[in-house]
Amino acid sequence: MTKSRYNLSGAFAKSKQLRMFFFKNKHLLETYDFTVYDGINNCPWNGGRINRDIHYTDDVIDFYYRNNISIALTFTNPIIDLNDSIGNELLEKFHNKSNYIISRNDDLAEYVRREFPLYKHTRSITSFGDISVPMSDSDFDRYVELESRYDVIVPRCEHIFDERFPDLDIKKYELLINDTCIYNCPYYTEHFDAISLQNTLYTKPWEEGGHKCMHSVEECWIPTFNPNEGHAKTAEKFGENYGMDLSIAQIKRLEDMGVCNFKIAGREMTYEDFESSLRKYLS
Repeated sequence: MTKSRYNLSGAFAKSKQLRMFFFKNKHLLETYDFTVYDGINNCPWNGGRINRDIHYTDDVIDFYYRNNISIALTFTNPIIDLNDSIGNELLEKFHNKSNYIISRNDDLAEYVRREFPLYKHTRSITSFGDISVPMSDSDFDRYVELESRYDVIVPRCEHIFDERFPDLDIKKYELLINDTCIYNCPYYTEHFDAISLQNTLYTKPWEEGGHKCMHSVEECWIPTFNPNEGHAKTAEKFGENYGMDLSIAQIKRLEDMGVCNFKIAGREMTYEDFESSLRKYLS
């Protein structure tokens, strides 16, 4: 029987917390396969979150490798200079057959396949900007085309309970199970593009403008949006047929469908909220 794989955020930003969680829950290392991901070294290829001052250490890397935990680099910026020294240094450092590159830039993906062939490839959720709900023929065909080029695809949450989703090769799909965005957000593409642009500037917004400056880009742009209220309204409208901040029952439904890859976000969370998510979905 295939083990489910969980991809956990904060490989280095929350390494102390992750190591403590695994120490307290050693049985999980036998129950599931694990990947951990992060955007490190202020690399301009990073996306999804604004770069923090996060760096890898060999001690943390060794812990993950000793416990058969793979590492994924979040190279999800659409703006890529393939000659960037930091990006290439990271590709060299983590070039391992168990590790992943998460990307949305086709030139980067082809470059990595050619020069660093051991990596597995994940297509980022941030690459799916304009979608239809329910899933359109165009959405479906795009997923099918990506299946031929990627080991793993992270689809938009709005599509995971769509009636057409089971017709895809769903063992290739990694589902984000604690998304805090609004269902079918109208700013989805603009939001991630703004984050990506910030990461190409080599500036440190937490020093220049503090966390308030970072949150103005990273947090939801919809005025007065409350993620918890948003989930409640979506659940009221769609019942259990929606993907976002998923319930345990919804995850069981997905497992019964054959889904075996799941992702838990939380790089921007407080330690308390992040640990709460780990306990909710894994304990």
